[in-house]
Amino acid sequence: MASQYGTLERRIARMLSEYPVLKTCIKLTYARAAYLLSGGRASHPATSQPLQSVGEEGYETFFGYYDKSPVSQNGWVLCHASSHPTSRPPSARLPISVQVYDFNSGRLSEPVLSIETSAYNWQQGARALWLDGDQFIFNDFDPQAGRYIARVYSVAARREVQRFDHAVQDACGHEYFLSINYRRLQALRPDYGYRNLPPLNDAELAQLYDDGIWRVEQKDGSAQLLYSIKEVCSTRPDADFAHAAHKLNHVMAHPDGRQFIFLHRYFLGRRKFDRLMLGTADGAPLRVLAAYGMVSHCFWAGDTTLLCYARGPGGFDGYYTVNTETGEMVSLFSGALDAMGDGHPHVHGNWFVTDTYPDRRRKQHLLRGDLLTGETSTLGSFHQSFRYGGETRCDLHPRITGDGRTVFFDSVCEGRRRLYFMEAP
Repeated sequence: MASQYGTLERRIARMLSEYPVLKTCIKLTYARAAYLLSGGRASHPATSQPLQSVGEEGYETFFGYYDKSPVSQNGWVLCHASSHPTSRPPSARLPISVQVYDFNSGRLSEPVLSIETSAYNWQQGARALWLDGDQFIFNDFDPQAGRYIARVYSVAARREVQRFDHAVQDACGHEYFLSINYRRLQALRPDYGYRNLPPLNDAELAQLYDDGIWRVEQKDGSAQLLYSIKEVCSTRPDADFAHAAHKLNHVMAHPDGRQFIFLHRYFLGRRKFDRLMLGTADGAPLRVLAAYGMVSHCFWAGDTTLLCYARGPGGFDGYYTVNTETGEMVSLFSGALDAMGDGHPHVHGNWFVTDTYPDRRRKQHLLRGDLLTGETSTLGSFHQSFRYGGETRCDLHPRITGDGRTVFFDSVCEGRRRLYFMEAP
């Protein structure tokens, strides 16, 4: 695709990673120049299937991350809604809503449930996700206790049924959920943090023994530190760890709940490095699955298989399958998708969807891939204005519903953030 950024441009961007501030300035200047030179202009979305959206008039809507489906087994659609512009950074003083719509009825402009939360960001919202066909969990802030919390709502009962003293990062059913420190994220990666409390200061960031990933029991709210950051750093340690700032993020549980992956990202000055880690629900010794400098987005593609965009053992960035038992990384489709750059893969059976960041014409592409045949196709292309960028960017974050019939994604292709969906081809 001629409008995609090329291999040389990606290599230059990688070399500039040692100078993050300079890289950001050059990247933005280059993107604007490339947009003008390519004759880019705002355009209507181009899709292979009719496009529909979710949300009330006057609100911007989105679901959040790419690892969960917004539709429950009972046909309820979960999303976030904002009455204020999402092209501006989030503010704890301006709450958004977690909303539920009836997908089966087709009334997707009339929420059946709407609850405010002030703990959110534009990339993952309040980390709202389904626990079963009826109940969902999301994050909020308790001003009396001065802490981030998780709340569980029942659609059938139209009320809160549980509340926890830890914020959720991922959950698999009703047994337990996994929690991380959102103040640490706010300090080191505010795109995924919350703004109700101050970010951790340097002294607090250096405390690695009492911070990490917690397991929270849903039956009684009890919590244990399953893995400390110190334990993460002690797993295949590197001399640089002693001089780095560390965070854990993007915890993704296996569908059976027995194990999970997460990113260990550490910073040396402004330079960042990633490791992909595997943990278990019972706290068994950690394993390092990939540690070649960069891991971006991953998804469980099977019992022992991950589909990832990462840097492989040969130093090349692209899509790989990763075997969680052996750690073997194999280039997906012999690198056929790698020219499209980083994306957010979501797998359903033998096929998957993923996306791209804006190309020279500011178009984001929604892609479909067949894991059996290696065939790929474009499901749609969507314009993203320069008004949305950095922390306020709108990645498509595509997701497939549990029945495999519908693809949901977020976009600003019509000038505002919106949760869209189309039939799967």
